[in-house]
Amino acid sequence: MRVLALLPALVSVMAQTNVATIVHSGSTNQAGFHIAVDPAGKAEYAAMPRGGTAAAPRHASRDIPEDVKQRLFADLQAAMPFSSLPAPHCMKPASFRYRLTIEYDGQTTPDLSCGDGGNEHLRALIADVKALTGLFQ
Repeated sequence: MRVLALLPALVSVMAQTNVATIVHSGSTNQAGFHIAVDPAGKAEYAAMPRGGTAAAPRHASRDIPEDVKQRLFADLQAAMPFSSLPAPHCMKPASFRYRLTIEYDGQTTPDLSCGDGGNEHLRALIADVKALTGLFQ
């Protein structure tokens, strides 16, 4: 299976300490993806096609700009612990229901796809996710 062939590279990056991983769970209508960013600024992207499709997963890696890297890790540190962040809720149709989170230092953010709920830390993390996903589109 092609998906399994790409997983070792992504797992290797994710296993490093202090790696930030953006996780888009995917939905019925949209493939999910992971972007793992290490403190040196290397990012690994893996998109996973929805079940039942014959498409191969997309994989890419690149160095991210220094300012994007520094902002991401500073925002993650400022938002710690993630358990203290508000968890805004939003209505999503079943076919578009997905979660968008960041995993870092053994913690997971609330679902960032539901907005910032007026919280400056969530607002900053959402901006970081947009900047990083934009690098792979």
